[in-house]
Amino acid sequence: MAGGWGTLRAIVIDDEKPAQLHLQRLLQSDGRIDSVQCFSTAREGIHYLAIDRVDVVFLDIGMPEVNGLEAAEYIQQLDSSIRIIFVTAYADHAVEAFELHALDYVLKPVSSARLSKTIDRIAGTMSYHAQTAAAMEVQESESEAAEESEFKAPGLLTFKHLDIFRSLEHSAEKHKWRTTKSQELFAFLFHHRQEWVSKEVLLDKLWADVSQDKGLTLLHTSVYQIRKLLKEWNMTGKLEYNMNRYRLLTGNLVSDIEQFEQGLSYQAVTSNNVNDLRQIALLYRGDYLEEHDYDWARSKSRELRRKYMGLVMDIAHWEMSHERGEQAIELLMELQEREPYSEEICRLMMEIYASMDDQQGISRLYHSFTLTLKEDLGHQPEPETSKLYESLTKQ
Repeated sequence: MAGGWGTLRAIVIDDEKPAQLHLQRLLQSDGRIDSVQCFSTAREGIHYLAIDRVDVVFLDIGMPEVNGLEAAEYIQQLDSSIRIIFVTAYADHAVEAFELHALDYVLKPVSSARLSKTIDRIAGTMSYHAQTAAAMEVQESESEAAEESEFKAPGLLTFKHLDIFRSLEHSAEKHKWRTTKSQELFAFLFHHRQEWVSKEVLLDKLWADVSQDKGLTLLHTSVYQIRKLLKEWNMTGKLEYNMNRYRLLTGNLVSDIEQFEQGLSYQAVTSNNVNDLRQIALLYRGDYLEEHDYDWARSKSRELRRKYMGLVMDIAHWEMSHERGEQAIELLMELQEREPYSEEICRLMMEIYASMDDQQGISRLYHSFTLTLKEDLGHQPEPETSKLYESLTKQ
């Protein structure tokens, strides 16, 4: 705002002409509003905001075509500094509105006393931001170099459980999600990171069990919570909105899954990369989003599980070829706890025991594996596994 809070510029968006004029008259009579334009549809108001700047938008929630909650998304996309005041005839919308982008809300019919308090709040935030802007610039310039350090980058864990930490340091603060749905929305958008996801898909995947109106409100509330997190934790990523679609740009967020998948670009395990690959394997604390059991994540979870299994077996092969059988067996025993019915793991472990000339180890493993298959699945080992056992135990 160019001239201080005494020269606020505002627009009113309301499809009811009498309500428009009533609010316009109250705003102008307050004396702290320099200019008030009125629009009957959200589209008209948003078009105006695209070419002209205002400080405050008084936005009716219950409008046809584009309702106030959706319009707020477009307005925030145009200019996140615009203060939004929701106007509603229904008290039950008030709390929901306040959870979103709104600085405040007022109930119809709007009274001059209540509106005066709202303008006081607007003026207070304007004054506060003006006073702190210079100080913030100094702080940002001083901390810029530190924030570029990898240890200041926020960290995201997706294996086993979804958690966000303020930095990569061991004792970093963990984000506390307001709701499980805001957490799932973040997980879903991160799952499709850099891609646009339609509002319809989000409602179908996350809020299919509620009405569309309720789902939209919950979606907007969750979007608000995610944007608040990105802002308060100084993340460089963005949650964008365009043409009824959302897209998450991760910015400086460092995630275990991206590190894991990047680490799988090796051609073969060598003396030069084996230590790095061991560290990559340690990132796999459990299956992808395992404890959340999201339906939409299962395919990716199975894919990552296969890749993890392949990585550990590749490392174990390398350990065996370098006469480090005990280390290889230790790796595979841990993997077998995750995959107790894997014939591949059993065969490789028998080969490693054979390279160590440990006949008892081969026999113990094979009979234990056979018993597990029989008791749990009612199966016998595959012919390939049984033949390998017989060939390795021939005296």
